[in-house]
Amino acid sequence: MSDIKEYLKRSELLSGLDQTVLDRVASHFQEVVFEEGMTLCKEGDLGDRMYIIMKGEASVTKEKGWGRRELKRMGPGDICGEMALITNSRRSATVTALTRTECLLMDRQAFDQLQNEDPHFDQRVSKVLAKRLQASDEKTAKDMLEAYQLLMFGMAQLADSRDPETGAHLTRTRNYCALLAEYLAEHPKYQAAIYPGFIESIYDVSPLHDIGKVAVPDAILLKPGRLTPEEYEVMKTHAIEGQKVLEAVVERCGLEIFRMAHRICRHHHEKWDGTGYPDKLAGEAIPVEARIMALADVYDALLSKRVYKPPMSFVATREEIRRCAGTFFDPPMTHVMLEHIEDFEEVHRQNQEA
Repeated sequence: MSDIKEYLKRSELLSGLDQTVLDRVASHFQEVVFEEGMTLCKEGDLGDRMYIIMKGEASVTKEKGWGRRELKRMGPGDICGEMALITNSRRSATVTALTRTECLLMDRQAFDQLQNEDPHFDQRVSKVLAKRLQASDEKTAKDMLEAYQLLMFGMAQLADSRDPETGAHLTRTRNYCALLAEYLAEHPKYQAAIYPGFIESIYDVSPLHDIGKVAVPDAILLKPGRLTPEEYEVMKTHAIEGQKVLEAVVERCGLEIFRMAHRICRHHHEKWDGTGYPDKLAGEAIPVEARIMALADVYDALLSKRVYKPPMSFVATREEIRRCAGTFFDPPMTHVMLEHIEDFEEVHRQNQEA
């Protein structure tokens, strides 16, 4: 029992209780065992229990859109699910046993019983909740950002809906961007550029890359064939038109996520050798997020059917991307993508046209 109480003291919920109350709380825990590969709790499920790990190791993962990613590892003394249990909210991540894992479990019934029977425990719950409420301003800001993110994707879909050929293009390219940024974060050349939050931000704003197409006339945007040189010049204006849309947003809200969107809109058609548009930027003068977007956009276009071309095979697309390194694309960045190309191909397979 003494060992159990030492573990309980590490919990935010239980750390302030005296020994008598702690003894009573300890009696409401039960021991459970999870074999390797079993799930302790699943992202999205209602928080109806908390766990304290006694022995073993578990992995905490979260679905990021471009794939499930590990957030951290948990071991003896670590606790999961206490705040979800207190607030009756849904799990924010999945916890899976990596080895045979022994835990202490308190479920909703035991928790409610303790609250009803022990005023000291109930007071402790109230204090923890009050502490959580003090952070409500931060949560409100996060909720607002999530609302902006949904709005941005809605705006992008609205622009994209005018082009019947693109289909799942937005979903695929945002996943390519996040996946490539994740790999670049491990590369010495790009580690400084891939700041905390970069991967999530590019996932959120990359769907806006072609939002300027709302200003392109239907006769050009929907033309069932190749554009003439004159028509192509009009099509190219979508980069500046998109930048103008985001410029208005940045003027009113200077958050970095919107500045990133602004840079992507204007510069995702720049080329490494300086022959792109609209500014003919070259090399590292092109923002790194725009270089990522350029690779993702062209990669998806090569694999997709258009009225003027059939889709390329995966093998042919690999060779074309490799051929364009140093002219269209950042060479080291292209190398990183090709090193992990099977992952990008899997994203394409999983996000086919509806």
